[in-house]
Amino acid sequence: MNYDELPRSALIRLLQEHDEALHQAGRDGIIMNYSGRTAPWQITRLVKPKLSAISKKLSCGDEAAQCENEIWDGENLSAMVSLYRHRGKVDLVLTDPPYNTGSDFRYNDKWDQDPNDPDLGELVAEDDGSRHSKWLKFMTPRIWMMKEMLRPGGVIAICIDHRELYRLGMLMDEIFGEDNRLAIINWQKTAAPRPDKSHVSTSTEYVLVYAKDLAKARTLSQVRTEQDNKRYSNPDTDSEGLWREGNLTARSPSPKDEYGIQSPFTGEVHYPAGHGSWRHPKKNIKAWLQEWGAVYEERDIGDGRSPALMVSGAVPNKVSSAIAKKALARLAKPQWPFVWFGRDGQGRPRVKTYLEGIKRGKVPVTYWAEEEAGYPVELDATSWGYKESGRTSDGVSELTSIVGGGHGFTTVKPLKLFNKLIQLWCPDGGLVLDPFAGSGTTGHSVLHLNKATGATRRFIMIEQGNSEKKDHYAKTLTADRIRRVITGDWASGEQVSIGGGFRFIQLKREKIDAGAVNTLAREEMIDLLLNSYWDKSEKARSYLHRYAIGSHQYLFATNPKNEGFFLIWDNPDTASVLNRNTFRAIVAEAAAAKLAERYHVYASIAPYTGAGIEFYKIPDRVLEHIGFNARADAYSNADDVDA
Repeated sequence: MNYDELPRSALIRLLQEHDEALHQAGRDGIIMNYSGRTAPWQITRLVKPKLSAISKKLSCGDEAAQCENEIWDGENLSAMVSLYRHRGKVDLVLTDPPYNTGSDFRYNDKWDQDPNDPDLGELVAEDDGSRHSKWLKFMTPRIWMMKEMLRPGGVIAICIDHRELYRLGMLMDEIFGEDNRLAIINWQKTAAPRPDKSHVSTSTEYVLVYAKDLAKARTLSQVRTEQDNKRYSNPDTDSEGLWREGNLTARSPSPKDEYGIQSPFTGEVHYPAGHGSWRHPKKNIKAWLQEWGAVYEERDIGDGRSPALMVSGAVPNKVSSAIAKKALARLAKPQWPFVWFGRDGQGRPRVKTYLEGIKRGKVPVTYWAEEEAGYPVELDATSWGYKESGRTSDGVSELTSIVGGGHGFTTVKPLKLFNKLIQLWCPDGGLVLDPFAGSGTTGHSVLHLNKATGATRRFIMIEQGNSEKKDHYAKTLTADRIRRVITGDWASGEQVSIGGGFRFIQLKREKIDAGAVNTLAREEMIDLLLNSYWDKSEKARSYLHRYAIGSHQYLFATNPKNEGFFLIWDNPDTASVLNRNTFRAIVAEAAAAKLAERYHVYASIAPYTGAGIEFYKIPDRVLEHIGFNARADAYSNADDVDA
């Protein structure tokens, strides 16, 4: 890149972004480095939006259904840049990129000089000494763009295996920040061990889950099934309704909550499981214990822990027969206390988990396959068994039953796995993006969940891969699978139609010219400004008369009082300043349109003020949304301030 040719504002913005990104990446003391590394924001700045065309022949569903979902045939970095209107609006990026196995990953050396080159390049062999750095150079700008596509509370769930797990984890920490890591999911891809050239059979793969901003992200509950509800009963005729056994132990250690609890039935002193602590306040637990008919007190029993909750007057491992009889008599009555010791009183302390309290659905637990045991409701490093998340063989079987044999895919993500991820991190009406669509499991999962739960989620899938016959997977596999599940035309003969539709969009090699890009950006900015300024009611927005983009340099709308609304913004490298010169031009436009002498002006800064001017600062969030740094603009235009 020749920095001397850059406009001043662009150079300042580039340097600021570089400094901010280095600070962000290095805040934990680690910055990844490898041969040929280029900052991802520099690469994505070079990628230009490209023209696209909708193929009616390859699309599916009625017009309304087609508008909901998109399948893109083309290189995914260019496609994400071209998906301009969706930037910052995606709820979940769910994707399964190449694992760099030595047979699944192509690298084009031309990308180093021109990331706009659409060619896939050559397969990277397993013995290629640069294969890890090539994979990182390929993935880094794409993950950067995936983050750009996410809304502030959006989440990315990216699949990987052991080959690139550590490098991908470090890359995700660098781009998203370690503090925004939601989960590392270890899912069981096969049920039985298989021979492997390594010492340990590789029966699991991983999903790394990160939030764009952890404070704004939400982990949702899964849709409940009748099978889930069967786990609940009411053996004590509890007035609160159906319940099941819950765990009183929390995983996070807390010394003050790692004390003993004495059973009123047996006298045994119980401690939190593992290295955890009791999950409820001590005073609450004491009150629940006393409902068994015994008086409890806090007492140091010499175990080196916080004072235990002991039956008054009792010693460890022994309570009086009178106390035990009271507890057994209470056990024979309805509505046991919230903290209980099993149906016979001989077990550990546990709590009740009421079905009524799980209104949204079932919650994710640390080991999904054993959730019946009441494991803590936390996600960190977690394991999902194949019964709950499916196996690779299930994914292959699902694909074969839909499109028939001969598809050539030996590793396919199962629907169960993607169903879980979508239910947890995409709201019912949200948007899912998959830049490495492959066989189309993401789109199938979205439509399947919509049919099963009444949700209205949408998807965008991008795929560029070719078969050995040079046929594009997007056409011959991805779109074919989704079309078949929509219409019910399964190769296996099943007639299972789940409805929906999609547009098939082909990315062309021609780039959109800079003027068209800036026109789109200006139109999007106006939409954002009006939604921001007129967000009190739809009726208020309807009072504005919008002018066609390009009809005026500054004027974009008028209100019923014949007052004009003006935007000082042409492109990211031009000043957004209300000064004497721009105001004169605005006055001239208003006069030509015969508008009232009251001017509503949007700009980044306004060193000039005058009679009749209503100045509205363009919010930083609007500028950031379209990839523009307000501070760089202000610094670069300091010379424009009027004396």
